[in-house]
Amino acid sequence: MIRAFLQNLAEAYTVPRQSARRILAADPSMSDCALMVVLSFLVQSCFGVAAGLIAGDVAGFAALGARLSELALQFVLFAALTAGAFAIGKRFGGRASPQQMAQVIGWHYLATAFLAPANLIGASSMGDMTTGEGPGGLFLLIPLSLGVSIWMFAAFVAEAHGFKRMGGVVAASVAGFLALGMLTMILVAAFSLGPAPV
Repeated sequence: MIRAFLQNLAEAYTVPRQSARRILAADPSMSDCALMVVLSFLVQSCFGVAAGLIAGDVAGFAALGARLSELALQFVLFAALTAGAFAIGKRFGGRASPQQMAQVIGWHYLATAFLAPANLIGASSMGDMTTGEGPGGLFLLIPLSLGVSIWMFAAFVAEAHGFKRMGGVVAASVAGFLALGMLTMILVAAFSLGPAPV
């Protein structure tokens, strides 16, 4: 089982449409999709705690507990992504059902959780604006990670909807991610979900 998971995870980064086909063939339930969102959150949180401990942040495990409130936000974003990808794809002749869209979006959540180390390394080299220190070269890991995530998302959605070409899906995905970023900022402000207390 672990070997099959790792194989599908590797395919998500190398042949994402094939990875999406595996997930669709497995036909996970909505409970399984919710579990993928939870696992994604836990994987990213564990990477964050590990990075904090490496940096000498002994409050890392306490911060993990404080961040659990953000899990509700993850489900709101999961629902928004699933509904948006389903509705827009359907408008252009897509054939995915709402559950199939939830399956590939849930898998996208879990598969891209393993990009967290790249994001953490990139964020750590952003520099210090107070001293005028600019970002280091490793900062480029952040846009690279975002690009990989969007490419995988577009491939998964295209496969679920049965689209042969990905160009339009990539363009819609970029627009969708921008809109989702704005929604995230609004929700974070509304729920006052700031950084975990140290």
